[in-house]
Amino acid sequence: MSDVDHSLYVCKSDEGIVVITIYVDDLIIGGDNEKEVEHVKRLFKQKFDMKDLGELKFFLSIEVIRTLEGIWLLQRQYALDMLSKYGMVGCKPISVPLNQNGKLSADAGGVLKDATMYRKIVGSLIYMTITRPDLNYTVGLESQFMQVPRKPHLDGVRHTLHYVSATVDYGLFYEASTELQVHGYIDADWVGSISDRRSTSGFMFSFGSAAVTWSSKKQPTVALSSTKAKYRGAMMVACEVVWLRKLLGNLGLHVDR
Repeated sequence: MSDVDHSLYVCKSDEGIVVITIYVDDLIIGGDNEKEVEHVKRLFKQKFDMKDLGELKFFLSIEVIRTLEGIWLLQRQYALDMLSKYGMVGCKPISVPLNQNGKLSADAGGVLKDATMYRKIVGSLIYMTITRPDLNYTVGLESQFMQVPRKPHLDGVRHTLHYVSATVDYGLFYEASTELQVHGYIDADWVGSISDRRSTSGFMFSFGSAAVTWSSKKQPTVALSSTKAKYRGAMMVACEVVWLRKLLGNLGLHVDR
């Protein structure tokens, strides 16, 4: 079992490496030696009642597409189903997920009589951030008003659905020919929230050609200067770097930079 992710199991031998990830009662089994992978599957079947679904194509609404050029991770069908569920099929496409002319406030606008729809939409959008780092900041902001949503908040999530409609084919592409290096990006605003004046830290790490981990999170306390806001963001990303390097090390991928 991995010491940085308890849902990850790694088996290394002279023949190769086998990686097993667990989500409740579902397993993804892979590796760099097909015979070793099949051997592990047989061992599991001797102990458990299991069904082999073959090559991974869908997992938890994530579509996996393999090509000679690399691997795509998409949530296209999930996005289409979500748009249909909320009556947004064929809506006008928008190029940005959040209205850039204003900021959402906790106390501006009338309170919604029924918050159910708002909470359902935000919950659906949160799940889309699994493969869509471009939605992470916007959805994180909109999720802050789940308790007492107001009309401008509902208008905001509908704006986000217009953006999703325009970008249903967006996803992550891990190109096979790209050199496997880790690159990280970090930023933090200063007192960006108009509700409580707290700053928001954000980071993204790529491994190869696409992102592997990302976050947009409001800082726990108010920063008294932009420098403090940046330092707090740097502390958060330093923890992520340590975790990511250990995780890649468990997988036999040692990153020096």
